[in-house]
Amino acid sequence: MSEKTRISSISRRQFGLTAFGLSALATGLTACGGSSGGGSEGGAKTLQLVLSGDTNQGGAFAAAAKKYQEATGITIEVVDVPTADITTKLKNAATANDLPALARVTGLDPLWVNQLQDLSDIAQSRGIDQNFLQESPDGIIPAIPSDLTAVGLFVNKSLFDKAGVSYPTDIAQAWTWDEFVAAVNEVREKAGAKYGFVMDRSGHRLRAMMYEFGSTAFAKEGDKYSADDEAVETLEYFQKINDDQTMPKSVWLSGEDGNAMFKSGQVAAYYSGSWQVADFNKNIKDFEWLSVPLPKKEVSATNLGGGFMIAFKDTGADEEAKKFIDWFYEDANYTEFAKLGGYLPVKDLQVEYPFQQASFELYQKQIAGNEAKGDNAIKRVVAEAYAETPFSGDPLREETVKMLSGSQDARTTVDNIVKLYNGA
Repeated sequence: MSEKTRISSISRRQFGLTAFGLSALATGLTACGGSSGGGSEGGAKTLQLVLSGDTNQGGAFAAAAKKYQEATGITIEVVDVPTADITTKLKNAATANDLPALARVTGLDPLWVNQLQDLSDIAQSRGIDQNFLQESPDGIIPAIPSDLTAVGLFVNKSLFDKAGVSYPTDIAQAWTWDEFVAAVNEVREKAGAKYGFVMDRSGHRLRAMMYEFGSTAFAKEGDKYSADDEAVETLEYFQKINDDQTMPKSVWLSGEDGNAMFKSGQVAAYYSGSWQVADFNKNIKDFEWLSVPLPKKEVSATNLGGGFMIAFKDTGADEEAKKFIDWFYEDANYTEFAKLGGYLPVKDLQVEYPFQQASFELYQKQIAGNEAKGDNAIKRVVAEAYAETPFSGDPLREETVKMLSGSQDARTTVDNIVKLYNGA
């Protein structure tokens, strides 16, 4: 295994992705603009950066803010808002005309998307991967990806070893879905695990599974979203493994935390993603865990996502906000950020991670070999914010929950999802 992970050629590929798995975090923060706008002579001295999850990623944004303050004298106040609250908070801030100078979000909101500064010059000068940049209808770059994530699979190595069950470490030897289900159930039976595996209650994760079954996962064709038989097949399979106790129904039906279940040591495998690596490295002490290749049916595939750096207009700190973003993407600063937080970069950089190097290299290979069919998720999530009739919520997740509760079959679920995506 090499000592360095290189994320370089992915910008030259067209990934098969959809936007819907990147949840539409949209919107506003009450009383967050005051300190960002401020303004003493020479510009604002304190800017707020509103985001979610920095603590879980090792405080990488907070560390960048501290370094920036030391270099410039400008304070970047990192406001870490719970993921469940950030949409409402930014929405409220937009309504109250009190938006922060900066934010890191996983989706753009139609309510404030036209209040974003143009970051085109920064994207070009700092060499941001063009495959992840989406122009607005008026030709600006309103958001630059802050990081790249990919759906992936973790196993409880201690449970697998106890059960004497092997697992793949090379994508070329990846499980098929049937082999994976058989393996985790064998571990459950022999090692006394409570469940075979758990998947986050997220359309983004389920969409990756659809790609693995050969589906386009509700890709947009022209002006309309569409579905295929493979999407139905995936949901039928998903329902089966929820019903036969391979998976805990409580995660999708009642919102039990899959992350916490895996950390408890009672689940053989966890279908989640690269953003968990830093958390697991720090917080799992009672058993050994490992990143392994995703299972496949028709193709080897994943689903990409990540966050976006944005700067709001007319906060009183417009120029200062762009200066921070420009500094953030400078090679040395951005490399340090990626290393500390366990982030995959969105520009051509060598990153030598201080932990779990093998996991990051596996994610790199999973991304490079991605055979998913469908839209580019990262571009689509930006474009969707400018649509005439943007959808809200997570139709794939919401309709799948109805299916798992027994109120509709897989075919009806797929038909309903298409209608919701198309504005019905």
